[in-house]
Amino acid sequence: MKKIILISILTCVTVCFSCKKYLEKPISSEVTLEDIFASKEKTEQFLWNVYSTASIYEFPFYWAASESGFYHYGATYTILAAATDEADAYANLTGAEAFNTGNWSASDIYWYEFRSEFCYKGIRNANLFIENIDQAPFSETEKAAMKAEAIFLRALMHFDLMQRLGGVAIVDKVLKVSSAEDIPEVRIPRSSFEETVNFIVNSCDEAARSLPNAYASQYRGRIVKGAALALKARTLLYAASPLFNSDGAYRPVSDPALRAMIGYTNYDPERWRIAADANKAVLDWAKNESGWCELYQGKENPVDRYEEIFINPNVNEIILDAGLMGPTATNYFVRFMTPGTVVYTGTDPVNIGVTFNFTKFYQKADGTDQVWDEQEGVAYPYAEYRRKLGELEPRFQASVFQSGTEWSRGTGTVYHFYEQQSRLLDLYNGVGFLRKFLKGVRNGSSPAPKWITFRLAEFYLNYAEALNEANGSSGDIMDALNTIRERVDMPPYTYTNQADMREKIRRERAVELSFEQHRYFDVRRWKIAGTDGVMKGGMYGLRLAGGAEPTYKLEKFEERVWDDKMYLYPFRVSEIDLGYIVQNPGW
Repeated sequence: MKKIILISILTCVTVCFSCKKYLEKPISSEVTLEDIFASKEKTEQFLWNVYSTASIYEFPFYWAASESGFYHYGATYTILAAATDEADAYANLTGAEAFNTGNWSASDIYWYEFRSEFCYKGIRNANLFIENIDQAPFSETEKAAMKAEAIFLRALMHFDLMQRLGGVAIVDKVLKVSSAEDIPEVRIPRSSFEETVNFIVNSCDEAARSLPNAYASQYRGRIVKGAALALKARTLLYAASPLFNSDGAYRPVSDPALRAMIGYTNYDPERWRIAADANKAVLDWAKNESGWCELYQGKENPVDRYEEIFINPNVNEIILDAGLMGPTATNYFVRFMTPGTVVYTGTDPVNIGVTFNFTKFYQKADGTDQVWDEQEGVAYPYAEYRRKLGELEPRFQASVFQSGTEWSRGTGTVYHFYEQQSRLLDLYNGVGFLRKFLKGVRNGSSPAPKWITFRLAEFYLNYAEALNEANGSSGDIMDALNTIRERVDMPPYTYTNQADMREKIRRERAVELSFEQHRYFDVRRWKIAGTDGVMKGGMYGLRLAGGAEPTYKLEKFEERVWDDKMYLYPFRVSEIDLGYIVQNPGW
């Protein structure tokens, strides 16, 4: 995907204060909208501000930083993967811990993961831009494309709300209050789920008509047509899924209006076909229109090939990323994301461990399942731990730092975790530490990687899933699924039946999109979050012990809590207290 080099999407306002050309005079109350949109430079600056407030960045961020708007992103001090069966944050101060213990509510949700007011801040900025860009001194084609960027970003923020809350208040204009008579106009109630989906989809269609397929290299990272197609495709996949596309709600609801806010009120298999078509449109755009977007196939070694996607901002698989966070992000990215003190130099890393529950999704490199026959509490030779994990496929090796391997491959420095108490490598739950995203992050001055909003691989998997549920062509399903497997030298699957393929597609999706904040929402939209071992019940790891003959044991480290009301987030109490927002069921 093409990325902004001129101004990274999320650093454009926070990092570039030294860029006199763009930020000679910050937008403030001293500058009118007429002043801004009379100037090309100030108009562009305003558009970058829309990007900075209406993009999705899901790496954890420093809680005391001046950029408080970024509190919206990630689980507090960690990633949302640590609130699923994918991972665990060893430090108990994270937002993920609240989710895992069930200790969250409408009163405090904003401390743990999500602050909806920042979505609406981004929406407001987008609406200001949309309503004023026609005044700017650009050509009609340029103005249409810039307006389309803001329309897309406004839709993205509505999706960010929808996937957590269901139907939301749709804000498609600048809200103004100059007198008491204006107050009713800004009291916007929740729309139905269907209306929310339609608004996002229609916005994507509108944006796609004016967005280019690519930009000149100095504008890499700006929103292209493929991003609008991607948001539409993901939205329709979610809308077709069991959580929303069902005759019955995830919890009993007596109020018909509320029932319509939390999902469609009927099951319609046609929604799967519509989702399949939308996701195929992304693949067709990449192949036939983009001129650049394709699955990354570089690097001879499949481990390096997969790893490169998440550390190289110029990989053409990435349709949209969210840029960098800001000047205070890097030190805390290291603290929150890297293992022990291999990189971090402090004494309180978060230590994200990859669970044994999730490890079992990975096949061996030959395409067969690993034999996991360990009994809880029984000691097994450390050599077995190394053999079994070492046999797992390339995406595991690229994503997980396990004991007995190098952190920086090729250096010859091997870490046996049971010998590394001084580096705090014994403080984790799972089979090893998260490695994905982290190659090349060597100290607190290293730039954090960009968060990938859309990459092409997702849409092969989306297409396979939707087509399977729509009883589509078995050949097309397998082509989409096996294209992803073959990229990392994994043997292809063969078609069996719809139910079996559903499980294979979900497994492949878990592995390919691991830790990218898909599974947290996938297990919700599939309505399997309450299944034992997913977001409920026992979470397991392989506990190492040193000595003359080192060993490992299967160990349950946590019993997690789930309640079906958690399928959707609660609206904050402060929003409910307004009197015109209806709370989600159970909260």
